[in-house]
Amino acid sequence: MGEIIVAIVIGFLGGFAGGLLGIGGGAIYVPGMVLLLDEDQKLAQGASLAAIIATAIVGSVANYRRENIDIPTVVLVAPVAVVAGFSAAFVADALHADVLRRIFAVVMLYLGATTVHAAWRGSRTPAQEGEAS
Repeated sequence: MGEIIVAIVIGFLGGFAGGLLGIGGGAIYVPGMVLLLDEDQKLAQGASLAAIIATAIVGSVANYRRENIDIPTVVLVAPVAVVAGFSAAFVADALHADVLRRIFAVVMLYLGATTVHAAWRGSRTPAQEGEAS
């Protein structure tokens, strides 16, 4: 019963983070499943991606209704992302789970550090800086 509650909490936090921040929830789902539910890294990543489908659909519909989606950008990004996703899934399957976990940890640390650094400095993206000119 405790494991079910933990899984529900992971799902809630990942879904909330995905909806609020647009991160898809994977930053919550994968570590939560690996560390709290003792799932294998590969199984956690697969389950995370499956869960993200539902979150992405709901978030996309909500953002589309609010006109927060630039369709021409989606048309350019989405096909490449699909091909990259398939390719990365094959690479992930070929890697040992420990190696995959280390790669995931390094990427999460890097993204976290750069996000904290940008927030701390109050920095703007290059696109935002161009708009101010």
